[in-house]
Amino acid sequence: MVNDEILTPIILRQRLAAIRQQIEDLQMASAAYAAIGITDEEYIISVMDSEKTITLKAKAKDTDKHQGIIDWLRQYTEQHRVKIVAAMILNGSETDKLGERLWLEEDIVPYPKKVRVKVTEDLVRQAADEVAAKFDANHLVEVPLGKENEVGISFLVTKDSYKKTVTSEIWDKLRAEVEKFSELKNKLLFINATPQGGGVALMRHALLRLLQLLDVNATWHALEPNKEVFEITKTKFHNVLQGVAEEGIEITEHDKKMYSSWIKENAEILHDTLSQAKVIVIDDPQPSGLVPHIKEINPRAKLIYRSHIHLDNELLDKEGTAQKKTWDFVWGRARAADVFVGHPIDKFIPKGIENKTVLMPATTDPMDGLNKPLNEKQMDYYLDLFNKILLEHDQSPLDLARPYVIQIARFDPSKGIPDVIEAYRLLREKMGHSVNAPQLVLVGHGSVDDPDGIPMYNMTVHLLQTPQYAHLADDVKVVRLHHNDQILNALLRSAWAALQLSHKEGFEVKVTEALHKGRPVVAYKTGGIPLQIEDEKTGFLVERGNCEAVADKLHKLMTDQALYEEMSKAAVQRLNPNYFTAHNALKWLELANWLSAGEKLS
Repeated sequence: MVNDEILTPIILRQRLAAIRQQIEDLQMASAAYAAIGITDEEYIISVMDSEKTITLKAKAKDTDKHQGIIDWLRQYTEQHRVKIVAAMILNGSETDKLGERLWLEEDIVPYPKKVRVKVTEDLVRQAADEVAAKFDANHLVEVPLGKENEVGISFLVTKDSYKKTVTSEIWDKLRAEVEKFSELKNKLLFINATPQGGGVALMRHALLRLLQLLDVNATWHALEPNKEVFEITKTKFHNVLQGVAEEGIEITEHDKKMYSSWIKENAEILHDTLSQAKVIVIDDPQPSGLVPHIKEINPRAKLIYRSHIHLDNELLDKEGTAQKKTWDFVWGRARAADVFVGHPIDKFIPKGIENKTVLMPATTDPMDGLNKPLNEKQMDYYLDLFNKILLEHDQSPLDLARPYVIQIARFDPSKGIPDVIEAYRLLREKMGHSVNAPQLVLVGHGSVDDPDGIPMYNMTVHLLQTPQYAHLADDVKVVRLHHNDQILNALLRSAWAALQLSHKEGFEVKVTEALHKGRPVVAYKTGGIPLQIEDEKTGFLVERGNCEAVADKLHKLMTDQALYEEMSKAAVQRLNPNYFTAHNALKWLELANWLSAGEKLS
């Protein structure tokens, strides 16, 4: 970290020059985009980078056409030192199978496209331009929004890949629910605040991907963004309900009017979609006000309110609390929902609605960029990319020859970031002058409905400049990352251990993702986290606020190799399969079918 007040113009120019040189020294592969045209007789590949476009036409081998394409792409990327970000695939039998291989083996985002005209070299070159246009200057894709803000879904793998993630019994149950859903002529609709950023959006991308692969009539729509309203829903809905808002923060009549006006606008935008759905899921407080409008637009629809956050039912029921005032406003509009879905923790269930409650954990997707396997070359690319981002943020690179501990979380008041930094200071004291003294990585994505992100990030940076922590600041990497899931994947896979020191937490998918990669997790006994970690087996559970105990557990993991290897192995072997997408899809279909068939919850 740098104290900007002591940087003279000369020192600043020298530092910037040094940073530019370090970035150049990384010798990273440059980004490229490709298109692949397939006919019965040949395939045409066009690759476009910042300097050139190269097109190849080759006769297809009868043995394995797809392997020939992959071999050529591998050879090209090595010879020209490029990283192909995405590829459009034009026609060809089993196009989805090729796309799946590109994603899982080559880390290339596939874009299958059917065309009615003859596949030519010009058409393939145009397709390479088309796929490149989907990405911004940082090679990040904007999530496409269709009519009435329908969120576009990327199909990365086939359903066969998901089938391999569960037992045959679970897959058979899933297929049976799909058939029942079709027989009932069901239509399932999900509505949340944003198409990108945060755990809800991640879960919806994964869930809709699998449901649509199974030919389930399901769509997902996002609300029209409004900065002023998102300030209200984050600070006076989300933070208040979780009990992490500053003292005196309460919802006002002006807030209620502004929110209600915005909800009415969204109800008008979504009118046609709402009128056609049979089962509608409202994700979290932001769209809760839609419920009365839906009852007017489509009174026969079954409504589900899904709560993803840590609720304290005692405070929600206590007169005079900010939590009760907010909950009375939120649930006062959402109470007409047929079902309340919450995390599997009894105290998260508000009083008086137990008879219409279903429990469901948050899940993560083994096939997405956060969790899919990465080979050594791909790991190196994303870790180099992370170091490039650090340099651009005026931070020294992560020393990959040394271990590091990581917490991946939004920069949010509930995530215990000051505790993470204090626990790290105590750990470094215990390690003394050890050459294996670990580094600390604090990273997270942002979200358009999260106004806390930048202030919390700035608070973290300033905390590290205080006398208590300044001597460690260069070993602490703090970045609010763009939405590149593979960077987080690579960082977790390379970490020694993970932290999750949330003060309030519903059910943290980052814990599941760390365990999935064999990383022991040290976490607070908060919310749903104790359901995810087996204490002393796959990680350690510590009382909230006990930074000394966190440091002790990390020190054990750093100094006891046998213990570490045992926990790392157990983290993978003992992970609950119910915390992944396929099981989540089964539960949503069961619930939708129950409601549509008029059955009672059991």
